[in-house]
Order: sequence, then C-alpha cells, then structure tokens
Amino acid sequence: MKTNPLQGEGGQLKQKEKLKKLMATGGNPRPARSLLFLTLRNPFRKACLSIVEWKPFEIIILLAIFANCVALAVYLPMPEEDSNNTNSNLESLEYIFLIIFSVECFLKIVAYGFLFHADAYLRNCWNILDFVCVSVGLFTVAMDAINHISGVEASIGDKGGGFDMKALRAFRVLRPLRLVSGVPSLQVVMNSILKSMLPLFHITLLVFFMVTIYSIMGLELFKCKMHKTCYYIGTNIIATVENEKPAPCAQAGNGRRCLINGTECRIGWPGPNQGITHFDNLGFSMLTVYQCITTQGWTDVLYWVNDAIGMEWPWIYFTTLILVGSFFVLNLILGVLSGEFTKEREKAKSRGEFQKLRETQQLDEDLKGYMEWITQAEVLDNEQEKESLEDAGRRRESLGSLERCWVARKWNRWLRRKCRVCVKSRLFYWWVIMLVFLNTLAIATEHHKQTQRLTNWQDNANKLLLTMFFLEMFMKMYALGLPSYFMSLFNRFDCFVVSTGIMELILVHMDITSAMGISVLRCIRLLRLLKITRYWTSLSNLVASLLNSIRSIACLLLLLFLFIVIFSLLGMQVFGGKFNFTNQPKPRSTFDSFPQALITVFQILTGEDWNAVMYDGIMAHGGPCIPGILVSIYFIILFVCGNFILLNVFLAIAVDNLAEAESLTLAQKEKAEERKRKKLLRANMPDKTPEEKANLAKKLAEQRAKGVEGIPTTAKLKVDEFEFNVNEIKDPFPPADFPGDDEEEDPDIPQSPRPRPMADLQLKEESVPIPEATSFFIFGPRNKFRKLCHRIINATTFTNIILLFILLSSISLAAEDPIDPLSFRNQVLAYADIVFTSVFTAEIVLKMTTYGAILHKGSFCRNSFNILDLLVVSVSLLSMGMESSAISVVKILRVLRVLRPLRAINRAKGLKHVVQCVFVAVKTIGNIVLVTMLLDFMFACIGVQLFKGKFYSCTDPDKMIEETCRGWYIKYQEGALHEMEVCKRKWTNADLNFDNILNGMLALFTISTFEGWPKILYKAIDSNSEDEGPLYNNRVAISIFFIIYLILIAFFMMNIFVGFVIVTFQEQGEQEYKNCELDKNQRQCVQYALKARPLRCYIPKNPYQYQVWYIVTSCYFEYLMFLLIMLNTMCLGMQHCNQSDHVTHLSDMLNVIFTVLFTVEMVLKLMAFKAKGYFGDPWNVFDFVIVIGSVVDVILSEINVTLASSGGLYCLQGCNVTIRPSSYVSVTFFRLFRVMRLVKLLNRSEGIRNLLWTFIKSLQALPYVALLILMLFFIYAVVGMQIFGKIAVVDGTYINRNNNFQTFPQAVLLLFRLCATGEAWHEVMLACMYGKKCDPKSDYLPGEEYTCGSNFAIIYFMSFYMLCAFLIINLFVAVIMDNFDYLTRDWSILGPQHLDEFKKIWAEYDPEATGRIKHLDVVTLLRRIPPPLGFGKFCPHRIACKRLVSMNMPLNSDGTVTFNATLFALVRTALKIKTEGNFEQANEELRGIIKKIWKRTSMKLLDQVIPPIGDDEVTVGKFYATFLIQDYYRKMKKRQEEYYGHRHTKKNATSEIQAGLRSIEVELVPELHRAISGDLFSDDEFDQATDEAVEDGMSTLSKGSNLIPFAQTTNNGNATVTKLTRTE
Repeated sequence: MKTNPLQGEGGQLKQKEKLKKLMATGGNPRPARSLLFLTLRNPFRKACLSIVEWKPFEIIILLAIFANCVALAVYLPMPEEDSNNTNSNLESLEYIFLIIFSVECFLKIVAYGFLFHADAYLRNCWNILDFVCVSVGLFTVAMDAINHISGVEASIGDKGGGFDMKALRAFRVLRPLRLVSGVPSLQVVMNSILKSMLPLFHITLLVFFMVTIYSIMGLELFKCKMHKTCYYIGTNIIATVENEKPAPCAQAGNGRRCLINGTECRIGWPGPNQGITHFDNLGFSMLTVYQCITTQGWTDVLYWVNDAIGMEWPWIYFTTLILVGSFFVLNLILGVLSGEFTKEREKAKSRGEFQKLRETQQLDEDLKGYMEWITQAEVLDNEQEKESLEDAGRRRESLGSLERCWVARKWNRWLRRKCRVCVKSRLFYWWVIMLVFLNTLAIATEHHKQTQRLTNWQDNANKLLLTMFFLEMFMKMYALGLPSYFMSLFNRFDCFVVSTGIMELILVHMDITSAMGISVLRCIRLLRLLKITRYWTSLSNLVASLLNSIRSIACLLLLLFLFIVIFSLLGMQVFGGKFNFTNQPKPRSTFDSFPQALITVFQILTGEDWNAVMYDGIMAHGGPCIPGILVSIYFIILFVCGNFILLNVFLAIAVDNLAEAESLTLAQKEKAEERKRKKLLRANMPDKTPEEKANLAKKLAEQRAKGVEGIPTTAKLKVDEFEFNVNEIKDPFPPADFPGDDEEEDPDIPQSPRPRPMADLQLKEESVPIPEATSFFIFGPRNKFRKLCHRIINATTFTNIILLFILLSSISLAAEDPIDPLSFRNQVLAYADIVFTSVFTAEIVLKMTTYGAILHKGSFCRNSFNILDLLVVSVSLLSMGMESSAISVVKILRVLRVLRPLRAINRAKGLKHVVQCVFVAVKTIGNIVLVTMLLDFMFACIGVQLFKGKFYSCTDPDKMIEETCRGWYIKYQEGALHEMEVCKRKWTNADLNFDNILNGMLALFTISTFEGWPKILYKAIDSNSEDEGPLYNNRVAISIFFIIYLILIAFFMMNIFVGFVIVTFQEQGEQEYKNCELDKNQRQCVQYALKARPLRCYIPKNPYQYQVWYIVTSCYFEYLMFLLIMLNTMCLGMQHCNQSDHVTHLSDMLNVIFTVLFTVEMVLKLMAFKAKGYFGDPWNVFDFVIVIGSVVDVILSEINVTLASSGGLYCLQGCNVTIRPSSYVSVTFFRLFRVMRLVKLLNRSEGIRNLLWTFIKSLQALPYVALLILMLFFIYAVVGMQIFGKIAVVDGTYINRNNNFQTFPQAVLLLFRLCATGEAWHEVMLACMYGKKCDPKSDYLPGEEYTCGSNFAIIYFMSFYMLCAFLIINLFVAVIMDNFDYLTRDWSILGPQHLDEFKKIWAEYDPEATGRIKHLDVVTLLRRIPPPLGFGKFCPHRIACKRLVSMNMPLNSDGTVTFNATLFALVRTALKIKTEGNFEQANEELRGIIKKIWKRTSMKLLDQVIPPIGDDEVTVGKFYATFLIQDYYRKMKKRQEEYYGHRHTKKNATSEIQAGLRSIEVELVPELHRAISGDLFSDDEFDQATDEAVEDGMSTLSKGSNLIPFAQTTNNGNATVTKLTRTE
C-alpha cells in the first residue's frame, strides 16, 4: 500500500510531462495520420515529431524571428528604389530566413497533419499566420524567378511589378507577433482585448453610424464649398499672409473676403491639405469626420468651413460632433475595457497565478516582522551582555591585552546602540528630510546664464550634501549591520544614489567623462527626493500599488513595443524614403530609418498631429486619388488599435491596481483603529464582570431590534377587505407621496465626490432661525424690524428675485465690449451695473441685520458661501467708487465682478451639493497630484541639465552663434508672389524651453497633455551645445528622455489620475450604502420593481383598424422599413460634388419617392394607434417631425425648380445673384431632414438601443454638473474677454479671425476648443502673453502699441485646462462607470437590463395597463420570459410551482395579482433578497430596508409588495402549495395502490385526500383559510382544474364553509415537501 502514493506522484509527473509537451506543440495532440498517408509508426513522421517537440527547436525559431526583425530594422529604405551594399546583403539574407521558416512549417505539417482533422496544423490561429507569411514569401520568390527567366526586368523607375512584391513582402513584418504565443502574461492581456471585442462591436457600430450620419450631413451642407481661395489676379499663386495656411473664401454670403491688395476669390483650388480634407463625396466626408472625432485638427476644419460659408452656424455641427463622438463614445470604450480587464483578472486570480505573488508578499512581510524582532532582541542582548561583561571584567583585571580588546568591543557595542537609537529618532528623520529639501533647492537654482558665484555655491553645496548623505548611510550601516541594512529596498536605493554621487565627483575631478554623462549622473541625485514617500503611508501604498501594476504593465509595455515595432517596420516598407515633396521642406515625422519610424509611430499613438503624417503619406503615394487614399487605412488602424485599445488597457490596469491600493490603505487604517479600540477597552473595562458584558451586548441587540419594530406598518389601519379592494381598483398605482411622508426629517446627504441625481436629493428649504444675540449691537432678537427682515429673506420670491438679478448681471458682464471701454453699449451697461450692485448690497444688509455680522455663532460671516457673497459685492462697490484712480487696480476689480454667478451656488441647493462633491473629490486626489508634481519636477531638473541654453537659433539657418547672427539675408520662397525676400537676421529662443526649472516644468506640462510634443522633441534632437544653433538630427538618442517621460507621466500617471477618480467614485457610491444589506445590483433591481409602471398596449376593437394594426406591428413591416431606410442612406451617399444633372434629377426623384413611402408609414401607424397611442412613443414623435420636415423640403425644392428661371425661390421680387448663397441656408436646413431618417436605424438594433437608453438615463443625473461646467466656462470667458480682448486679430498667428477673445461667443468657442480637445492650447497661451500688438480700436496710449496680453495667461490657461480636464473627466467617468457596467456584466445574473422584458410581455396580458392580471396567467407569463428573470419554456411544472410558492405574492379578492408585487417577488426570489429564515421577520426587515433607502415609497405600494405582519391575505404561495401537497399526496396514493395492488373509486379518493390533508395538518399547525380543490395530474388538465378550483374557491368563500383545511406554508416550498415526505 505504501508504494501507492509514490505511484500516484509518478503518474502526476508523467501527466505534467505530457502537458508540457502539449504546450510545446501549441496544444496539439498527435493525430493518427497526417497528409492522409503518414501514420504514427512512419519513421519520417517520427523524426519530424521528435524535432518539433524538442524544446530547443521552439527557442531556435523564436531566435530566428528575432534575428529577422533585426534584419528588417537595419534595412535603410531609400528614395526612388535606390539601394546600397548593406541592403542587397540583407535581401540575400532574407532567403535564409525564408528557408528556416519553410522548413519549420513543413516539419509541423508532417508532424500534425494539414487541415482535415481536429488538431491539424491549420486549426491553430498562430499557425495560420505562419503559413500565410511563408507561402507569401515563397510566392514572391517564385514570381521573381519567373520574371528573371522570362527576361522581364522591371525598370528602375517603374513601380509596377516591384510595388506589388513589396506590398507582399510587408507580410514578413507580422512574424514578431509569434512572440506573443510564447509569453503567458501577454496572453492574458491579449485575451482581455479579444474578449472585449464583442461589447466593443456594438460601440463600433454606433461610431460607424455616427460617422455616417455626420458625414452625410456634411455632404448636404458643405459639399463643393471648399474649392475657392484667394489668388493674385492673373496668376495661379495663392495669396496668404505670413505663416498662414491657404484657406477657402467666399465671393458672396458671409464667408471670408480676400483683403490683400490685388487678389480675387476664384474656383480651382483642390482644397485644404492638398485636397484631402473636404466634404465632396461620402468617402472624403467620412475621413474628415473621423479625423474630427479623434480631436486632431478639428478646429482647422471648423475654421475652413467658417471661411467658406460664414460663422453663424457651422459651430453647432462641429461641437455636437465632438461632444457626442469623442467624449461619449470614446469613454464608452474605456468603460467596456476596464470591465473586461477586471473580469479577466478575476479569472486569472482564481487560476492561482496571482496566488504566488500574494505568497511572496506574505513572505516579505513575515521576514520584515522577523527582522524587527531580531533587532529588538539584539538591543536587549546588548543590554544583558553589558552587565555580564562588566562583572567578568572585574574578575579579569589581570589580563591587560585581552582587556584592551574587550574594552574596544564594549565601546563598539555601546556606540552601535547609541547609533541605532539615534537613527530611529524623529530628529534624525527630520534632519534627513531637511537635507533632501536643501539638495532639491541646490539643484532647482540652476539656470541658463547663471553667475560664476552661484555655480561655485552649487558645487560646494553638492559636496557638503554628499558628505552628509554619506554620513547618514554610514551611520545606518554601522547601526544596523550590513545584512539588515541591505534588507530594505529603500536602503539599497540610497546606497546606489550616494555611490553614484561619489563616482561623479571622482570622474569630474579626473576629467574623464563628457559633459552629457555628468549631467545624467547629476540627475540621479534627484532621486533622493523620493525618500519623502517612505514616511507617508497612503503615498507609500500608492507607490506600492504602482510597483505592483508594473507587472501587468510590463506585459502591456511589451505588447505596445511589439505593436510599435511591427507598425514601424510596415511603415518603413510602405513609406520609407517616400516623404520627399517638391516645393516644401522635408517633414520631420518620416519612416526613413528604424529609430525615426519608431518615433513617428509613437507620435501617432499619442494622437498628436497624426493627421499631418497621414496627409504626407497620402501625398507620397500620389495624392487624394485611388492608390494614395488607401494609405489612410494604415493610419486609421494604427490609431484605433494603438490609441483606443492599448491606452485604455493602461487605464484599466491602473484602475484595477488602485482599487487594491485603496483596500490596502483601508485595511491598515482598520487595523490601527482595532488596536486603538482594544487599548481603550483594556483601559476602560478592567473591572467589569462577564455578566455585565453580556448585559451590555443584550441591550445593544434590543436597541437594534427596536429600530426594526419602529417602522410604521398599515397593518393596524386595516380596512374591511372589500372596501379596500374597491379603492384599489380605481387607483392601482398609489401616488408617489402620501401624508405620512412629510413628517420624516430630511436624510443627510453624505458628502462624496459623486454628484447624485436630483431625485435622490430631497432638498427642502428650511429657514434658519434668528440667532439669540443682538445684531450691530442695536437690534435684539425680538426686534420687529429684524423679524421683518427675517421674513423677507426667507420668502421664496425674494430668493428667486435675487437669482434673477444674478442671472441678469451675468448677462450684462457677457455683453460688454472688451475693446473700447467708452462705447455706447458699455455706458448703458455701467448704469445697469449700478442697479445690480445696489440690489445686492441691500440683500447683504438685510441678511446682516437678521443674522448679525460676525461676532457670534450663526452670524453672517461664519459661513464660507456668505463670505464669497460679501467679497463679490464689496468688489463691485469698490470698482464703482474708483472710476478714475489707478487704472490697473480698477481693471483687476472689474475682472473680479465675474465671480457674481458664483453667488447662485448658495441659492440653488443642487448646485451647492455638486460643488461640495467636487471639493471632496479634489481632496482625495491630492496624493496623486503631489506624486505627479514630484516626478514633473525631477524631469524638469534633468531637462535643465540636458537642454539649458540649447534651444536658440538664428532666423538664417546658416549662422550658428549669436555674434554672426546680425544684418540681413535673402530668403527664397517657392510658389510665392515674390520668390526672394530680404529679411533681418534675429537670434531667437524657443517659446517652450528648459532654461530654468519653471520654464522646464511648463514645457513638460505641455508635453504631458500631448500637445505639440513632437515639435519640442525635434528641437531637442537638433540641439547642439549652449548658445549655439541647431544641427539636423544631432542626437537622436535624446528622444529616450521624452519617451520615458511620456510613458511615465502621460500614459501612466495621467491614467492613474483618471483611475483614481473612478475608484473614489465607486468607493463613495458603495460608502453610502455601507451598512445597507443590499448590494448595488439588488438595489437597482428593487428600485426598478418599485418604480415600474405597466405599458399600455393598444389593441383596436374595430375590425378594419385591427387589420391595419396587425400589419403595422408585424415584424415584416419592421424589416421593410429597415430596408427602405438603408436604401435611402445609399441614395444620400451617392451624391458628390460637380455631379451631372442626371444624378441630381435621380436623387430628387428618389427623395420624393422615399418621402411618400415614409408618409404612408406614418399615416398607417396613425390609423392603427390613433393619435393618443401614436404620440405616446417618443420614436413616433421623432418620425412625425422628420416626415413633416421632409414634406416641406420636397415642396420647397419643387417651388425652387419651377422658379429657377427667375433666380429661384428667394428672388421673386427680382434680385441680384449675389444674395443667393446666404439665403440658401434655409433650403439646406430642410435638406437635413432627409439625413435624420438614418437616426431611425438606431431604434432597430437592440444593443445600440440599450446604449442610447442608458446614455439618456445617465444624463438625467447630471443637470447640475453641466450647470457647473457652464458656469466655469462663463467665468473664464468673461475674464478672458477682459484681459485678452484687446489683442489685435492677426491672421497667421493663433489669435486670428476665427479664434479670439473679442466677443463672448468667440471666447466660449475658444475655451471649448482648449478644454474639450486641448487643440494647440499652448500656442494660444503663448499668443496671449504680454507684448502683443493691440487692436487698433482699443484705447492704448502713444508708444504702447505692443503692450497687450498678460503673463497671467500661463495661470489662466493651465488652471482652465486642469479644471476642465478634471471636471469633465469626472463627469463622464461618473456617468459611464455608473450606467454602463451592464455592458460587461455577467448576463446570467439578473440585472435591471432584464426587467424591461417583463413590462413588454405583461402588456400582452394586460393591454389596458390596469396593473392586474389573473393569477393563473402568471405561470404562462413567466414561462414566456427566458431566465434569469422568468422560468423559460422548458421549466418543469413542479419547479415552476415551487418558485411561485416562494414568490408568494398577495392575491386580491377577485383572484388577480398586481404588477409591482409580481415583479418585486420575481426580483426578490431571483436575487435571494431576504428569502431565508422566518418569513414574517424577513418581510419586516425588508420593509425596513426599503423605507430607509427609498424614503418616498408610499405605504400603499409597500403593502402591495410586501404584506405587513398579521395581514391574513390569501397569497399565490398558499394557492400553489395546495397544488403541490395534493400532487405529492396523489403520488403517495398511487404508490400505495401499486403496492397493495388495487384502486379505490373516485368518490373515496376525494374523501381520502381530505383525510390525508387533515393528517398533514396536525404536523403543520395550520391557520385555516380557503378551500381550494384541484387536480394536478398533467399540465393539460392543470388549466381546466385551476379554473374550476377558483370558481369553487369563490363560491365556498361566500358560503363560508371550509372543505379542505389549508396548511399555511413557510416561504420555502421545500419545507412543505420535507414535512410531506415525513408523513409518507
């Protein structure tokens, strides 16, 4: 027997070996025969198998793949298909790789078979990829050979044969993907990405849909508008101002006019971006719209459209596109991915992959504890040793030599102990922090052109600090001993930093390294800053969780890197050496070498200016015609996969790990609290006996129980059942409020960063009483005047009037003219201002009179919001009083009036709530902001070391230093009016530079928002040495600095920032219900069940009308309409610019036909549903509006055609041709109705309908947040107008005709551009700095022409960007995380999304929406609904009955059940809410919970759903329990009969049933109720029997006789069953 376990173990080992082999073969077991003739015995196949399953084989192949990648990367693509030696060698090397891979492929096919059986070679995805690569390679070789033999040599210039081969060769690039199958953690990430494809599919559909709708709208509105521009008269040269891109113009209407002398606006221009960006046909239109959704370059498109047709309304089209497209849809993707990722992680966890990690962590912790214990022990040991040694010393005084040694040891011990005490003291800790701070200061003072004294001071400081740090390190080493010193990670880190510092000093002293090396080493000093984190718990937890996520991030980074490599290699194949354009300088982002291609692909991933690279790519392949435009597919795939998926997975991982960090911190806090509590208990309760403790516990329990009993029930208010019933029928839906509701006090709304929907905030105005103290030392608390003031203030009308005044004064602020302060408008507004100020002053005086000023509790100034009010009003008063005095002060005060709208916060309760939420959220995010700031600061220091003074350049590129950059030079411009121009040489610095720490931090902040970073990157790559001009591609390696910064800060920290917001939201959401016994899903379902109302399903009585109704509601009709809409879409998409009259005529005809068809549909539906039923559905209303619009459109276009001879519809009075384009707008407006029909498609797809439904639902929660954002925009826009409104509008700069602060709408649009999409925000910021030209209309003094703008711009733009990003992220994340979790939820668990189906099917049984159906219909109803909500078709009858018994809804006296009660019972049993234990007690508890969470639930509804105690109603449960009992009894009888071999007569049977039930009744201790008899043999007989039973039941009820005693069942049907079996 003993050998058995060993054998078992051996078996397990063998199993493991087998598994390993399987894994090595990609999970392929060996099929019996391969290629139809090679069996397993075949020696050749055996050899193949042994090679393929040999472990090093896989490794060799992976190495070959790696080598192949290297070869591809070394290849240098050249223009015009040129080549050099290296390249031709690489080409020949390619054949070797091809042979290796072909052999591998062949071996595997022989080993595993090709295709026909289950585990053949081609049944594995990775193998298919291999096979395609190999076969394509072989094919190209064959083609080349054939060409060679037949003597067809492709000429060098000819791309025909060569290009195709190249395209096929690009397939080689996919080989690196095989590395994925070798790494398991990579597979988890890949799996989660692939798993989320399905929910992403719906979103992709939605995006595609949106893009289509918007592009067709663009086609209708903007086609052919983009082809006019300003030319110099008589030439083909486009007229532009300096630095301006060519833009469209308009000959008439409201577009841009050509203002340069000698220019005219004429047709013939291909369009913006060499004719790629326009709306002339569906394809280009979709490309343009897609580019706008990615928020790159959308402002350019908007401004071009503005120039072409005027500024009045294109902004509506573009802002809605951005809001819906980029915010909503892209955030959806985020929601789906994070959900999927968490699910994947859960799975991996359960597999035990993460278990190991946990175990190692546990080990570390134990070790730490152990080390602490040992050091403690060491201290004690030393104490004891000291004493014993002293004793021994007295004995051995004679031994002198030993004594000296011993004294040394004793002193050593004593010193070490002192050292240890010192190292662990607070003083030492603060000293180290002080040193770190000084070190930071020394590094931060470095800047460009610093004095020699400062440099010397920095050097000395560095040496001193280094010594100090060395001392600290040495003390620690001495005190703790080397082994325990190096235990701690932080100590190792310290040691590294200090030793590199010493090394740097030595190297500098000996003049070995270059300056660059030194600066990098110096930067390592900065890492000392990180020592702070060690002493700050929540921060260190954050850092720990970051390090934790490094593991999951590492796979991602690997995947990202693979992805970038593949796309760079592909880019080199397709675009290498092609980016050479004639009359423009070579672009910087190219694919000409591997490092450059990597940078370009990375740039596209960050999304910055990816569109510019795409335009270059299209132009390189022949411009916007067929072969060229296909190139855009490469960029779109790269952008979609990279940007959306990988960056979002980053975020998902961050969120996941943050949640863990949070729970870590929480756990630590709880432990600490536990300890405190225990200490307190020990201190407080030493003397209490066990009995006393028991008593205490009892009291607590009683108090809890009382809490439950105190819940009001209407059981005591029981009315006679029939009267009650009459009332019920009249009003099946109790009102939302009932009188008992108002007496309850308001719930305290917990402060959390999550804004609640308004329904949850019951905000009642409560008046604050007059405080018991005199105000202004005059008015006492009983003073009549003061009481009057109190009454005035608390009147709602007063509050509303004040709100109105706040609104008006805000409007007056927005209406001011920022340029000319003395204009008529401003004078009128000044008088209005006086009125507003006096009103507000009066209000504040009244309030102060009522509540007192400041001295006592409850007085006016003790409230922060009131202080804000006071500040705003006093500012207004001051600015009125100081009209003439110092201009700047007045200016500042005038700007401060903007804060007026903030006063509304104090008045509107909802707004106040949201503001508090935001404050809480800001508090929670502090830690991360600090860490990010710290990292930013460190990188800025490194940047200063690397780039200070290196970003200077001369306008004449030939001159390299400032001394030679003087005088004039000749500048050549191709394609301009004057080819040569004489310009002055200027020595300039880059706007964003690293000359000192602050500039560096600003530059890095800009980079972290992804705006304009390629520009800075190429500046840095070209940088040479201090105060010298740039050298092209001087040090490409420096780009590593930027890429590391971007990955660390922009990808990781910014994502963690968002992640943190999400986590705090989720935490807060759960926090409110921490003590609640229902989880989130249960709460949502119960809320739905309580609030739902049945749908009215209209079925006409009239037979003719019924026929129409039948047609309209059939699914074929639906399909027909679907088809029509699709056809309509195709017809709209056919249109294009400059189409022939034939096409125009055809599309008009089709439009008329479709309009007629849709009108017919509308009429049919109106006939079927009548007006009331038809307009009840919002989709129908939408249809109706669209049909009416389309009809108007058709009529207008017909009139227009008939009047075409006289100049069309708008020229009836006879007019010039010039007016037409502007008035054409109204016709195109009606055109839009054609496009809007497409929106009806959204209604057709279930998934998309769900998405939209949730979207709309989630918007309901956010009116106040939206209001807050609008307020933010308003305040910033007004401030911007006041401060930057006077800057002159100069085309070619960033403050231009389309983008400025001169009017309020312009300012708001500019801010939207900045915050929503960050489009070039840093450029706008730099254009608003001090020293800009002033607007000629403004009132500047002579000589002050260039004094406009202000350096306040930096604070203004950065704060706005951060606030908006934060608030808007907050907003959307909150919405999406709350409402879209259903996308990734497990569908087998009942959730609110399932409950709609119940409403639909209920409506068929209850078309009048009375809210009641016969209880016998419940079974059939529930069988029609699939699980998890219903029973499904295949549910056995008995199980259905058992479920109904446990549902136990109350039966009304007419045998019906109510809608809410049924739905609630379903939810309750499906989610097992309070279904265990004593039923009545569970009911009471549940009533308590509902009253607690949903305060407004009416008692009547509650009694319908959960009958109160003592309510002896008949319930469905009792009814079906009878059936079950009878059924069991009958089976028992049958069994007895079979046993005894005879049958009784029918009559006897009934009496025996009765007798049987009586005997059961003894066991069940019944309450007798109603007599119901029935028969339960088969499902067919069941219905008939139940009908009789009900009739019988009702008749017996009137007679009052009891035929069969009825056993009241416990909630769980099974209980009945067990008792029954016992009687058997």
